[in-house]
Amino acid sequence: MLKSRIMILGFGGVGKSLFRILLKEELFSMDNILVADRTRKAFRFFEAEGGKKENSFLYEMDSRCYEEMLDRLAEGDFLINLTVGNDSLVLAQECVKRGIHYLCTTDDTFRDRPFTESFRYKTHFAKYKELMMNSKGCATTVIQYGSNPGLISTITKKALTEIVEKDEGGFVSENRERLRELVRLGEFARLAQELQVSTFMETDLDTTVSDMSEDEETAYSTWNVIDFEGEMNDRSIIKLGSEVTLSELLERVGVSADKVYYYNKDDGTLVFDMPGKTIAVEGYSGERFFEGRMDAHEEVFSIHDYYTVRDKDGSISYAPTVMFVYRPCELALNSVFHEDNVRMRLITKDRMLSGFEAIGMCVEGKNFSPIYVGTELHYDKDSFETPTVLLVSASALAAIRYMSDHPKEGLLFPEYLDLDEVLKHISPYLPIVTNKI
Repeated sequence: MLKSRIMILGFGGVGKSLFRILLKEELFSMDNILVADRTRKAFRFFEAEGGKKENSFLYEMDSRCYEEMLDRLAEGDFLINLTVGNDSLVLAQECVKRGIHYLCTTDDTFRDRPFTESFRYKTHFAKYKELMMNSKGCATTVIQYGSNPGLISTITKKALTEIVEKDEGGFVSENRERLRELVRLGEFARLAQELQVSTFMETDLDTTVSDMSEDEETAYSTWNVIDFEGEMNDRSIIKLGSEVTLSELLERVGVSADKVYYYNKDDGTLVFDMPGKTIAVEGYSGERFFEGRMDAHEEVFSIHDYYTVRDKDGSISYAPTVMFVYRPCELALNSVFHEDNVRMRLITKDRMLSGFEAIGMCVEGKNFSPIYVGTELHYDKDSFETPTVLLVSASALAAIRYMSDHPKEGLLFPEYLDLDEVLKHISPYLPIVTNKI
């Protein structure tokens, strides 16, 4: 059991789930678990489970007062940011200075400083990358590690290892031992280049059915309604790699060239002058095809960067195309097409009737047969969590475990966590499945 303290910032569904898992894993003592939320009612569960009242804190955080919560922690402690409207980059920078282990499950900004334009993810990624380079040897921070972003990056590595071990085609069969050596060395970018991976298509399929009736002025979601609606209405973003031409990509997603808002050939950033909700793309998840929507997601930047191979002069010699295809549940998807939503409704467990959520990665390329690797959780009325919640909380646990086992690695993107270690920590909670496409 660690002697450090841990603060869970945001004690909603994911926060409560993570709290329960931490107690089960006996990673922290009850006396060293702190929770913070914007409403006092969130603490009833914490205190009912034995949490100390003096370890629960009401807070309001923006660009002027974010240090107040950090002042309650010391070097070697953990801050777990599960909230919306808090700047993940600023908190990461401050935690690196203070020697606090920091985890965020997504990328966000302070609400008093709106930052919703299409290049937020690109701008933040560049700053995170700079912080990663300058924080080596500091307290380990893991950013953007929930299910997606986060676990999906680990699943991407798992998919490549599955290709190496199980693909029966000529190239892999003839080069299997050499490819296994790349896995052993952790050279996953070189492995992707050798396999000539053309596309990493991340998919998320949510089939939740609830007893809620659709209201034409209400947005719905099974995770976070504000972020969900914003994400689906933002301009769609992907990263275009070296193995797919722009015209090929446009044909695949059914978008005309005049809808390209921005394209940087040097780094592959492609932004459409269309919201993600309007771009319908065929996705695949666990032996089933579905029609999803190609909205913007932060992990396309880190996945693309991790698997990019550069020449000595810095130019790209290989990079995969990375895209995110999401099919929210029917009620949620319908709601983002309402003319004007004035209310936000979270689809909570007590309103769910059935369904599942599956996240995974489809990998396509020239030297192997296409493959899907992912995880799938079904609604269980006897479970404490919804599928969406457990996907995030179990993934966050794996990242916390990694930070505690490797305390001095500085800031890390999800791609840099060890594959086997993460799988070991999530395996009791999330099954990993593999399918040929």
